[in-house]
Amino acid sequence: MVRELIRVEDIYRSFGPVNVLEGVSIRIDEGDRIGIIGHNGSGKTTLLNTISERNPDMGDVVFTPGLRIAYLTQIRDIDDDATLEMELGRKGRQFEELDDEIAELEAAMADPSFYEDDWQDKMDRYQDLQALSAKSGGANVATRASGILDALGLSQHPINTPLSVLSGGERAKVALARQLVGLAQIEVLFLDEPTNHLDLQTLDWLEDFLADYEGSLVMVSHDRYFLDRTCNHILEVQNGHVKDYKGNYSAYLQQKKLFLQTLEDRITKAEKEVKRITGALQSMKRANKYDKSISQKHFMLMRQQRQLKWMKSLRPKQRKGLTFSLSSTDKSSLDVLELRDACLTFEGLENPLMKGVFAAVSRGQKIGIVGGNGVGKTTLLRTLIGDVELDSGMVEVQPGTEIGYFHQDHRTLDFNLTPIEQVQRLKPRMEYGDIRAMLGKFQLNRAQVETKLKSLSGGECARLALLKLLLEDNNLLLLDEPTNHLDTDAMEAVEEAFKEYEGSIIIVSHDRWFLDAICDTIWHLPGDGSLNIYPGNYSNVFRK
Repeated sequence: MVRELIRVEDIYRSFGPVNVLEGVSIRIDEGDRIGIIGHNGSGKTTLLNTISERNPDMGDVVFTPGLRIAYLTQIRDIDDDATLEMELGRKGRQFEELDDEIAELEAAMADPSFYEDDWQDKMDRYQDLQALSAKSGGANVATRASGILDALGLSQHPINTPLSVLSGGERAKVALARQLVGLAQIEVLFLDEPTNHLDLQTLDWLEDFLADYEGSLVMVSHDRYFLDRTCNHILEVQNGHVKDYKGNYSAYLQQKKLFLQTLEDRITKAEKEVKRITGALQSMKRANKYDKSISQKHFMLMRQQRQLKWMKSLRPKQRKGLTFSLSSTDKSSLDVLELRDACLTFEGLENPLMKGVFAAVSRGQKIGIVGGNGVGKTTLLRTLIGDVELDSGMVEVQPGTEIGYFHQDHRTLDFNLTPIEQVQRLKPRMEYGDIRAMLGKFQLNRAQVETKLKSLSGGECARLALLKLLLEDNNLLLLDEPTNHLDTDAMEAVEEAFKEYEGSIIIVSHDRWFLDAICDTIWHLPGDGSLNIYPGNYSNVFRK
């Protein structure tokens, strides 16, 4: 029989007047690998925190006695003033809790009165905790973390390296290394967006690491590929409620599609039955037939109406979806762009970013650029638009090619403008009402369209940057992490738009699901200055 680890019973959680979770009940068992999904602001992290911290407003979260958990938060707990050695020596939450309980028992044992009562159970507990600390690497956290750091490809940094000089991706790896140690005796691991800032190599390593982890997983993630490879349950948070789907992300998509189709069929059938019974009642009334059968018809109608109302309540509430459609300018020539014998070096880097690279882009081609952090993926994009000058070789852009660029940091936008002002700058003749309507389609509300971009969120700026691409006349798009800050609904809308786009696309992305959906070619930068070109999408190339 499967052992129950956590039981969540009818929990509620609110923030001010907003009800985030309403009557949620779930169970977490041994062997569960649960992925929590939902649009931004749906309450995914709230659910994760409420379970791990056992602090619902109403309802119960019950842990099996002695359950040990660990939590990798979305906001990585990193001390930027520390060195690599100092940071790896800091203990994660699971060790702090363990040490606190050991210290509490040691303080009690130092009091002579401790031995006047029944002390054997507490002494046994103390011995168990000491054994647990040893098995989990308690006194040797830094060494264990260093081993993981080596697997993450950061062993080239001296142990006294200040964290402030590391990239965002490298600091994310350090946080990951510190939090993933000592999991041997941890029964449930909570993770909030664990794939943020990780390169593809590290993502593969993390998936393999978690596959070997014997405990249960509960994670929030927008990474659909990661969910597909790690989960056996999907919990969808929507409108304060949670629906459980067995299987990975692909299974969830199939089950949800079938559920919605079946639901709509049942609603249609119920509506027809309500209409039929209503018609029968009206006919009976016109005929002045007020016998026992009319009472039965009334009862049947009320029952059918209640059932119909319940089924309609199961429909997902419609969010204002991202409407995104790209059209290219007049078609370019068959050959769009070409790299010829391109060489590029940066001071301080051991290997060149490019060394004698040849590559070509043809009309309608969809190319994904992949490789580890720091190998030059973004630099390659910047080289193609002339922001970075080659040491030798050339970039030849064919006549008629119009390039649009989506920067990862949205630098094509003016952050001192409001969204309305940004669009007016691009399309000065567009009517104000048309601008508002267009911004509304991109999920920007009345207050946001009048707010300067520097005060908007990353997701809001990302959607505006995508709108800018829509308004420009391009037939070659260069995209640097276009799905960052987007929720799943927005990602799917962007995917559909790029699939239908008739121009050429070159994408830098860590989103493997997105690369699979869009790309027909992969450019792989191994980090030695070369460029490997493969036909197919990410899975075609790396999951053979």
